[in-house]
Amino acid sequence: MRPNLFNFATSELSQDGFLCWLLSWAKADYEKENPLLHLVGKDFLNLIYQRAGAALQVEFSNVEIRKQDGNIDILCLVNGKEKAILIEDKVGTKQHSNQLEIYKEYVTKTLGFASDNVISVYIQTGDQSDYSEVLKQGYLVFERKDLLVILENVNGKAARLKSDILDDFSNRLRKIEDSVQSFLNLPPEQWGWNAWKGFYAHLQNTLKAGGWDYVANPSGGFLGFWWYFRGNVDYQLNLQIEYKNKQRKFCFRICVKDATKRRAFRQHLHNMVVVECLKHKIKAKRPDHFGSGKYMTVALLDQPFPAIDSKGLLDMQETIKIIYSAQAVLDACLSTVKAEINHANND
Repeated sequence: MRPNLFNFATSELSQDGFLCWLLSWAKADYEKENPLLHLVGKDFLNLIYQRAGAALQVEFSNVEIRKQDGNIDILCLVNGKEKAILIEDKVGTKQHSNQLEIYKEYVTKTLGFASDNVISVYIQTGDQSDYSEVLKQGYLVFERKDLLVILENVNGKAARLKSDILDDFSNRLRKIEDSVQSFLNLPPEQWGWNAWKGFYAHLQNTLKAGGWDYVANPSGGFLGFWWYFRGNVDYQLNLQIEYKNKQRKFCFRICVKDATKRRAFRQHLHNMVVVECLKHKIKAKRPDHFGSGKYMTVALLDQPFPAIDSKGLLDMQETIKIIYSAQAVLDACLSTVKAEINHANND
């Protein structure tokens, strides 16, 4: 297999360059130069139009590409003032501060485009847990799989035979996507970082709850998934999965604001979790070290997780059963704590 350019050019700037190049091919003047690349460029622009609810175009007479105009990654001006497509491009990083709002204001107030003629696009070829803020700002989200639809359709496949650049970029995205989806066809002990991202995203979609991300800490950090927060302003319980260096943990967690109560809460909740787990047909154990901070792991699931089938692959149905049992444990613990507090107050 020949070397892939985008295995070396992995930055957002490199991806910016590719997207600018591909969008440029949509211009009608380039049809004779390379009809296949022209079709893929048109497919890309028309996909953006379609997602924005705009009428699909038979021809794009003029496509002007600007990089870093107003600090916008890519600004694509179509047919003069007809459409301004602003693109925020990401390769795993996320939006920050109020940059998305600023970019839209620049296009409307500085460049003078009517808001109805502006299409805001957020492209993420890495993986991101939460797009709520992006959507709130009125951006269309294009993930890696959306680009692969264009690159792997009939026009894309034909154009890749004639273009190493297009083929390299497509192969790079396909390799990442396959790696992320490998949790479906590899035993959990063989999952790498990307496979755990895929599992977390699948879990988030199944549960319709939770969030995941890399969590930095002094011991080197981990890739975590957290959900099912229950409690009040003084204390809160939740569940968390952690992956680091082929090691995985299913944690029962507590957050206690009052530092003077943390030790007592930690030990008491640990005892409750162990007992309640047995009632719900799962097992829990004491962590190797009890923390003493605001956020503490009070117990660990003491059985294989995620669940596997007879072939050693992920059994999602059984995995969800374990999760629901763990959630029921937290509910039972919370009810006990509330009853104890009410009893103490009445005394």
